[in-house]
Amino acid sequence: MAKKRGIIVTIAILAVITGVSFSTWLIPQKEDASFVVSDFKDHLESIQARQKVIADEIETDFQAMRAGTVIQDDFIIRAKASTSQINALIIELVESKAPKEWHESYLNYGESLKSYNSYLLETIVLANKIKEDSSSDIKENLERLDVLKKESESFGLKSNETRP
Repeated sequence: MAKKRGIIVTIAILAVITGVSFSTWLIPQKEDASFVVSDFKDHLESIQARQKVIADEIETDFQAMRAGTVIQDDFIIRAKASTSQINALIIELVESKAPKEWHESYLNYGESLKSYNSYLLETIVLANKIKEDSSSDIKENLERLDVLKKESESFGLKSNETRP
């Protein structure tokens, strides 16, 4: 009888330990990652520099794709990765909680990033058309790309002009 009771107590203890272990995995943890920004000028310049690196890379790849030295599928993969990177920059910009004096500049640069993201999506559309040999609307897509790129640059300039 004592042996049976010992086994039952041991099983109960193991069940409690297992239950507690699983509950730490099942109960959602607070994952409030936030950026603490103390120098908003440097932060904005950092985001601009990273966006420029992404833009330079994708522009090189885009020209290579149009010249036929990069396969459309490879370009699409790179453009989608760039879209994710730009989205991360937008999130970082929004979550930085810029003070009132920096708000307009940050807002304008956020719009610049959104326009650039639209540009990237349009390059993906164009790459798919080139891949499918659908030359009917390529000129229209190129014009749209030019408009989106200029819009992004315009918001970037507004961001610089509205800095405190």
